[in-house]
Amino acid sequence: MYRFLFAALALLLAPPLALAQAPASITPDDLADRPSTLADDGAPPTPTLYDDPALVQRFQQTITERELEGLLHFFASDYFEGRETTARGQKMAAAFLAKEFMEMGALPAGTVEDGGPLAAYYQPFPLQARKLDRSVLTIYGADSSTTRMSSTLSRDGMDGVSYLAFGGANGAPSGAGVVFVGHGITTDRYDDFAALSEQGIDVSGKWLLLLDAEPMNEDGTASLVSEDGTFTNYTTQWWSKLQTAYGAGVGQPAGFLIVADRNPRNPTPIAARAQGRLNAVGSLSLEGGGGGQSFNLPPIFSISSGVADAILGDRSIAEIQRQINETLAPKVFAVDGAIVGADVAYMTETVMTENVVAVVEGSDPVLKDEVVVLTAHYDHIGMTAGEGDTLNNGADDDGSGTMALVEMAEAFALAKEAGYGPRRTVVFLAVSGEEKGLLGSAYYADTEPIFALENTVANLNIDMIGRTDPTYPGEQLDNYVYIIGGKLISEEIQTITEQANVLTGLGMDLNERFNSRDDPNQFYRRSDHWNFGKNNIPFIFYFNGTHEDYHQVGDEAQKIDYPQLTRRAQLIFATAWQLANQDDRVAVSGTGFN
Repeated sequence: MYRFLFAALALLLAPPLALAQAPASITPDDLADRPSTLADDGAPPTPTLYDDPALVQRFQQTITERELEGLLHFFASDYFEGRETTARGQKMAAAFLAKEFMEMGALPAGTVEDGGPLAAYYQPFPLQARKLDRSVLTIYGADSSTTRMSSTLSRDGMDGVSYLAFGGANGAPSGAGVVFVGHGITTDRYDDFAALSEQGIDVSGKWLLLLDAEPMNEDGTASLVSEDGTFTNYTTQWWSKLQTAYGAGVGQPAGFLIVADRNPRNPTPIAARAQGRLNAVGSLSLEGGGGGQSFNLPPIFSISSGVADAILGDRSIAEIQRQINETLAPKVFAVDGAIVGADVAYMTETVMTENVVAVVEGSDPVLKDEVVVLTAHYDHIGMTAGEGDTLNNGADDDGSGTMALVEMAEAFALAKEAGYGPRRTVVFLAVSGEEKGLLGSAYYADTEPIFALENTVANLNIDMIGRTDPTYPGEQLDNYVYIIGGKLISEEIQTITEQANVLTGLGMDLNERFNSRDDPNQFYRRSDHWNFGKNNIPFIFYFNGTHEDYHQVGDEAQKIDYPQLTRRAQLIFATAWQLANQDDRVAVSGTGFN
C-alpha cells in the first residue's frame, strides 16, 4: 500500500458544470463581527467547491491517468523490494517520496532539522522489533516419556521440517493433546467445525492439526468447496482460519499445527519458508507498547507432512487429504497416543522508520493554522520466502493511495502557484508501519502530532483505490468507491464528498456497504483514519475493497484500473478543496466513534 512520484503539468480549463443548490446567502450582519478573510497577500479568499466547481475541475484535471500510471509502475516495482517497514526498500521509498514532494513545490513539514533537503520531510520514530530466535516442536508418545520426533529452528541451524509462523509470544505449552480438524474451515458445502460439534469432540486446550488452504483439485487451479471453483479467503488469507476457529468457540487452544507442504498453490519448501521467518523484520510496536500487532495468540506452527505423520501415528496425512478431496466429507478426530510440546524464544531490538510529511500552506491569516490531513501508507509487506517472484509490490495496497496523495499535493501546489492557495493548510502525510499495526499514524497522533490535533479539521485516508472488488454489490463496477466513516463523527463531511461527486461531474457510486461499526470486516478500524477518528476528528476512508491479489505477489501495477484510480483521486481532491476553503470547519455531528 504505497506510493509517490510525479511531474508538473499544464493546467487544463474544464467547461463549467451546472451548479447544485447554492448555500444560503450571507448578509452584511453575518460578516460584521468576522475577521478579515483576505489572503495573506490581500487577495480575495480562494472560492469553495460550492462557489466555483469549474475552478476545482481545472486543477482536478491535473490528476491524470498517465501520471498515475507512470508513478505507480515505478513505485510498485521490484526496485523498492516490497517496502516493508524498517527494511531497505521502505527507506528508499521514503527518499523517493520526499524528492517528489520537494520537486512539486510542497514544503517539508518533518522533524529532522539538519539532515539535508530530503530529510526535512521525515518524521522518524523508533520501534521495538520482536524477532523469532528459536522454536522447538516435540512430539511425544501418550505418556510424554517417549519422544517420537523433535524439530528445531534457530539462528544456529534448522532441520527444515517445521517453523513457528506466528504467535507464541506469551509462551508455549510443554505438552498437550491433538485434535485433527480437517482444513479448519466453514463453508456452505463443507464445514469442519460442524463435524466437530456433531461428534462431540472437545478441542479446548488441545493442539489443532489442520491442512493448509481448502480442498482443491490436484494442480491447485480450482477450489472444490465453492460453486464456481473460486478460492475462498481460507486459501488467499490464511488468518481467516483463526477467525473461524475462534468464532466456532474453540476456547484457547494450545496452538495450531498447519500442514504446509500439501498445498499445490504454494510449492515453496518449508526449509526456505523457515529461513525467511528468521530473516524477517519481525513484529513491530511503538516504544511503550502503543500500536503494533499485539495479538495474544498461541503458537502457530507450519509443519511438513512428515511431522504430521509422526503425530498421527498409524494414519497418513496424504491419505486423509485424498479422502477429503474425493468425498468432500469432513474428517475430524481426536488423535490418540500423541502429546505435542513447544518451546519458543524471541529477541528484541530497537529499529527506526519514518513518516514523510509535506504541506501546502494555508493562505488565510486566520484559518491557515487549521489543517486538513490527507493520509496514505507507503509501506507494504516486503518479500516472501521461496522461489520465483517473491516480491510483494503492493500496487493497490497502497501504492494506489500513495500515488494519489502525490498527485493531489501537486494539484494543490499548482493551484497555489496560480493564486488559488487553500485557506487552511493541507498536510500530505505518507505513513510507515501501517501493515505492522497502524504504527506511523499512531505515532503521529499519540506521540508527536506535528500539527495540533485540536486544529485538525478532518482526515481523508486513502488505502487501496486502484482495483475493483469482485463482490461489489452495485451497478457501476467501473465507477465506484467505498466510503467508510463519513457519518460516524461528522455527517457534514459525508455531504461534502457527495457534493464533490455531483458538482465535478464524476457520477461515482459512493457505496456505503462497509460504512458501519457493525460491519463484520471492521474496515472502519483497519487503516490509518482510526488514529484520527479515536481523537474525534472527522474522517472518510476511501477504499476499493479486497481482491484475489490482496497481500499477494500478484498485486502489480499492470492490474490497476487507471481510469478509476484517477476519478477516485479527483473525488478526494475536490472533497479536500471544500474542507480547506469553507469558512467554518466541519461540524462534529455524527453518531459517534468508539
